[in-house]
Amino acid sequence: MLNDMEGQSIQSLIVDDDKAIGEVLKELVSREHTSVDVLTDGLEAVQFVKKQPVDIVITDLMMPGSSGFEVLRQAKITNPDVVVIIITGHASLETAMEAVREGAYDYIKKPFKLEEMGIAFNNAVERVHLVRENRRLLQALKDAHDQLGVIKKEKDKSNQKDGPSRRKIGHLNFFSTNLPSLTFLEGAKIDERNFLEELKNISELRKDGLLTEGEFKALKAHLIKAMAIHE
Repeated sequence: MLNDMEGQSIQSLIVDDDKAIGEVLKELVSREHTSVDVLTDGLEAVQFVKKQPVDIVITDLMMPGSSGFEVLRQAKITNPDVVVIIITGHASLETAMEAVREGAYDYIKKPFKLEEMGIAFNNAVERVHLVRENRRLLQALKDAHDQLGVIKKEKDKSNQKDGPSRRKIGHLNFFSTNLPSLTFLEGAKIDERNFLEELKNISELRKDGLLTEGEFKALKAHLIKAMAIHE
């Protein structure tokens, strides 16, 4: 499914008060399905991301108008999944730790090698694709969950009409206890315990014939990738 996600455009923003660096980075990261804007003022960048959510931001730390941290914070408000790479010629342990606290994806000291930045950007693109795929699969799982709920209701109605002597509840008993709670869809961290529990749930759905082998494999793959994203 990752190939499908690769067809979607990625919106990128480069912010550096050194125009030459901005243009070099733009040339480095420009590729098919990637839109790249370059700004040289921090305050202008903050206003930009307020109006337009972006997927990836490469921003200098110390700039006129506003700092790279302000750009990061506003970008996160507009798009919580934005991937932000901080670059700085004033690297320190303090700013590196703040970058981590603010949710920066990477922190690169100037001067940097273009190869190093290229790898960082490629990793950022991969993360954007994984987050998009994760979101799509979560929606698919929600839809399946809703459909299974409808099936249960229809089954319950049918059993009630048939009367106590003809009820066939056994096949769907697991709906009340083993149907995936989907708590991880609300932002909970996917750890090993949650993974095993959800894997057990979808295994039960497959066993009862409510998921095909292909659907089971897709959901299992989703759970594995969801764990990787939250690590």
